[in-house]
Amino acid sequence: MSDENDRSGAKFDQLDRRLIAELQADPRIAYASLGSRLGVTGMTAANRLQRLRQAGLLRMRALPNLAEFGLATEILGLVQADVSALDAATAVLSACPFVLRVDRVTGEFDLAFEAAFPSEASMGTLVREVQSVESVRRLVVHHRMQTMKAEDGWEAVWGDVTPAEAVYELAPGTVVPRHLEPSVTLAATWVNALAAADLPRLRELSAPDIVFTILPPHRSAGTFDGMAAVEQQAERTRRAYNRLWYRLIAVSEGARSPYSLVIDALSPVETHRGRVGTAFSRMAFAFAEGKVAGVMSLGEMELPDVPMGGPGTHHEP
Repeated sequence: MSDENDRSGAKFDQLDRRLIAELQADPRIAYASLGSRLGVTGMTAANRLQRLRQAGLLRMRALPNLAEFGLATEILGLVQADVSALDAATAVLSACPFVLRVDRVTGEFDLAFEAAFPSEASMGTLVREVQSVESVRRLVVHHRMQTMKAEDGWEAVWGDVTPAEAVYELAPGTVVPRHLEPSVTLAATWVNALAAADLPRLRELSAPDIVFTILPPHRSAGTFDGMAAVEQQAERTRRAYNRLWYRLIAVSEGARSPYSLVIDALSPVETHRGRVGTAFSRMAFAFAEGKVAGVMSLGEMELPDVPMGGPGTHHEP
C-alpha cells in the first residue's frame, strides 16, 4: 500500500499498517520482536510507533473484559429532555462509574449513553437518578442482547473508497460480468497506480516478474520486463500527464493465453503542457496469485470518432 491520506489528512504507509496490525494482536510486543515481524530493526519499529502516537493517530489503552468482571448488564440508554436539563442529566450520567460513554445526539432524543452494570438493581439506581432530574421528559433503556459487530476503528480508517472515488468508471451501457469484477478492479487499480507513479502501491499489486508491453503506435512503445522497468515507465507516465482517467467501454475475457482479461477504455488526458485529448486504449491483463503478472497495451491518442459504446460492449441480458 502506498502513502495514503486518512480522513484527517495524515499519511500512513504499508509499514505503518502492518505495525498497527501487529499491535492489535499483541500490544505488549517488544520492539525487537515487532521489528523482526515487520522486517525492520527494533529501533525503526519504535520510531514508527512514536511518530504515530505523537501525531495523535493512535492511542494505546488497556480495556477490561466487562463480562469477566461481572459487568454483564450492558445497556444503550436514550434521554429526552429540555435544553435547560441537559447539563444536569449529563452530570448525573458522567458521575456514574458504570456509564462508559455519553453523547449529545440529534433527532427524537437529546442524549445517548452506553453503560455496563453488575446487576439490574444498580442499573435501576441510575435510571431513577436520571428520571429525577427536572425537565427530563423521557428515558428509554435498551439491553444489549448480542453484539453483532465490534471493531476497534481501524477498519474504518482503511475503509474502501466511496463510490465517488471508484477506481474506474463505466460508460453508459457497459456492464462488467460479475465474475470479472474482482479482476477489473485489480486491473483498474493497477493502471491508476501506474499513471500516478504510486510505486509502493504498484509493487503491492504486481508480480515481481511482471512484464508490461506497450505496442506501437504509442510513442512509449516497448517491453518493460520486471518491476524496476515498470516503475521507470510509471515515472515517465507521471511526468507526462496531469490527468489520466479511464472510462471503460468494453470488458471481456481474454481469448489468448496468458491474458485472461481485456479492457477497452477511453481516457480524458491532460498533459503537463496543457494539451487535452481523448485516448483510446486496449489493455490485456494476466494475473498470478491475485496480482498483475502481465499487461499488453495498445493505445492511440485523440480518437474522437471512437463510439462510446465500443465494439464488444456487454449489455444486460
